[in-house]
Amino acid sequence: MQRIVGPADLILARHRNRAGNDRVLQRAAERGELTRLRSGAYVATTIWQALPQDDRRRLEAAAMAEMHPSFVASHRSAAALWRVPTIRRPDGLVHARVGVAAGTRTEHGVRKHAVHEVDLHVTVVDGIACTTLERTVLDLAATEQFDEAVVALDWALAQGVGKDRLREVLDEWGPARGRRPVEAALEFADGASGSPGESLSRVQIADAGLPVPVLQQAFHDRRGLIGHVDFWWPDFGLIGEFDGLIKYREPEILAGRTPAQVVVAEKVREDRLRATATHPRLQRWVWATLSARGALASALQLAGLPRLR
Repeated sequence: MQRIVGPADLILARHRNRAGNDRVLQRAAERGELTRLRSGAYVATTIWQALPQDDRRRLEAAAMAEMHPSFVASHRSAAALWRVPTIRRPDGLVHARVGVAAGTRTEHGVRKHAVHEVDLHVTVVDGIACTTLERTVLDLAATEQFDEAVVALDWALAQGVGKDRLREVLDEWGPARGRRPVEAALEFADGASGSPGESLSRVQIADAGLPVPVLQQAFHDRRGLIGHVDFWWPDFGLIGEFDGLIKYREPEILAGRTPAQVVVAEKVREDRLRATATHPRLQRWVWATLSARGALASALQLAGLPRLR
C-alpha cells in the first residue's frame, strides 16, 4: 500500500514541546539528521532520502501550507498533490497562487503566480488548499512546454475529466494571455494515451510529420483477445509499442510473475499479433529512444512510415 506523506511527517519549530526551538532544529539539520524544507519546517533526513521526487514535492507543499495558512498550491505543486505525471525534472520551487497585488515573481524558493480571483477553482487535496484538477492541468498547459502539457492533459482525460469541462474552466478563467497554446494542447490531448511515454511519443510523432496512429487498437485471433496495442497504423501494417519497463519492476503489474515470465508472455503476445490476418510488423521503443532527438521518427521511418510533411 502506498504511504501518503504529509503534515504528520513534518517537524515544526513552533511545536516546542515536541521538537524544541528553531535553533535546535537548525543544529540537527547541520548534523544531517534533519532536512530543512522551509524556515521553521523540517523532516527527518532518513524519511526525505527514501521519498521519490513526487512525494518530496508534496511534502514541500505541506511544509509551505503549515508555515503559511493562506497558501494555495498551483501549477507544479498542485500537480504533485493531484499526482499528475510529469516528464520534467523538478525546478526546486514551490508554486503558489497569489493575488494580483503580490505580482508574479520568484522569491525564497517560491514561484508566485498572480491571478485576479484567488479563490476561483480552488479545492483541498490531502489537507492542502490547491487548484482543482481541471485548473491545474490548464495552468500547466499555459506555462509548460507542449509535450509536458499534453502529458498532463492526457492523464486528466484518462481520469474521467472531459474536454468540455476543461473548456468551461478555461472560459471561466479567461486568461488574457497564453490561451492559444492551452487550446492547442487541449485539442491534441487524448485520454486513450496509456502513459506519459505514450503521450510524449504522440507529440514526437506529430512533430516529425508522421501519420497519425490509432490508439489502443484491440487485436484478436481464434483464441480471443490478444490485447490492445499502444499505436496502430492500419494503412502501413505497423504496430508501435512504447515499453516503459515498469512492467518488469512493479509488483502490481508483475502480478506474482517474475520479470523473465513477463518477457516470455510478451514474446507469446507478439507472435500471436504477427500471426493475425493483417500480419503486422512491430516496432518497439523505450525512454532512451524518446530522449534522443529524432530517434523515434527515424525508427518509425525505417519501419515503413512516410513523412506526410
